[in-house]
Amino acid sequence: MPDSKRSFLFAHRQFFRLWLGQVTSQAGTRVYQIAIVWWILMISAENSGFSLGVFMVAGALPALLLYKLIGRVVDRMPAKVMLVSCDLASAALMGYVAWSLHTEAFTLWQAYLFGFLIAVAEGFFNPAITKCLPSLVSEEYLEQAVAYQASSQYLASFGGSVLGAMLIAWLGIPLLVMLNAITYVFSAMIEMTLVFPAAETATVSENHDGQQPSAGESPASAETADNDNTSALWQKFPLLKQLLVGFGLVNFFATPTLVIVPLYVQKSLHGNATVMGLLEAALWVGILLGTFTAALVRSHGRTIRLGSMSMVIYGVSMVVPGLLINAWTFGLALMLAGASLGITNVKFVTLFQRVVPGPVKGRFFAAMQAIIGFSFPVAYMVFGYLGDLMSPGRVCLVQAAGIMLVAMWFYHLSAGEATLIRYAEASDQSSS
Repeated sequence: MPDSKRSFLFAHRQFFRLWLGQVTSQAGTRVYQIAIVWWILMISAENSGFSLGVFMVAGALPALLLYKLIGRVVDRMPAKVMLVSCDLASAALMGYVAWSLHTEAFTLWQAYLFGFLIAVAEGFFNPAITKCLPSLVSEEYLEQAVAYQASSQYLASFGGSVLGAMLIAWLGIPLLVMLNAITYVFSAMIEMTLVFPAAETATVSENHDGQQPSAGESPASAETADNDNTSALWQKFPLLKQLLVGFGLVNFFATPTLVIVPLYVQKSLHGNATVMGLLEAALWVGILLGTFTAALVRSHGRTIRLGSMSMVIYGVSMVVPGLLINAWTFGLALMLAGASLGITNVKFVTLFQRVVPGPVKGRFFAAMQAIIGFSFPVAYMVFGYLGDLMSPGRVCLVQAAGIMLVAMWFYHLSAGEATLIRYAEASDQSSS
């Protein structure tokens, strides 16, 4: 039993190691992305927008194209093996990129290819780390674990972006990418020390009914059984698929904030890079605040309705800078919007952890990653194009309108949450 008098991370040592490995590897990914983006800007000045778009799409494709394979492999392979393998593969890929950059043999097409391959490793890594949370913490601490896991992504995105931008000037891109390769090795070493419960490792040799596979059972028949389990989940609870669509739409309309902020600073506030940095920091601070205070916001079995209310807050927050041009107002609006987004992410991922059966968790979170991952570049392109057609204030209003529609979608779905939770509780009782 964890010591309640100690902090969550130190009371759950195995989870702390998992979290530390995740922060390290994800920060390395973000630093690598910043370095390669800057390299693309330097070598393709005339078509930099198109080149960056292709690079972002290449990084989003694996999660979309391979999500079925990713889900099956994550469900079958031990989490420790999966996490270490992904980090070592990323380290090898980044090491080659660093060497090619150093010898000036790296090309734009190689940037696309290696962006795709590194995203493949990340595509296996993310659902694996999400799936194994319930095996490292008890039910009462699950929401805190989800919050810390989500925070690692935000900390990596924020810290990696700032650190990457600073180190490019000091170290140069080749050496920076090589250091990122080393961070992946460090992350793999941390993950090698993880100790999962015996039940987690036993799932590799057992089928989803908890029985040993028969000698005559072929991989094809096992795969058919996996697909049947996943299809049965979608058919029995279409609400889960609808929630995933809504979750993807949240990210589609929330992600463009990172595109809107620089446009708003340049065209509406007529500010400089410092103003832009402070406003982006306000957004990340808000997300972190929302992530860590989510456990204090009680949903009382109405998580989907709470998500709907959070999205209303996000929408209203983006209406304000659309009507009132002021840096302080925009900063407060971004912080409030970020807090509502952080709460929504933690609450929904915790709900998914509780209601999705263990044998198909990998496939579920792989599907979630595919939906969310591909929404990023599409959102960047759509809202970047809108930023060329209208003022940033009006783009904020378009974003707010989209978020409000998503809030209505969640409110409509909230009626089915009670049935979903009853099924999950019944499944837990029958399995025990």
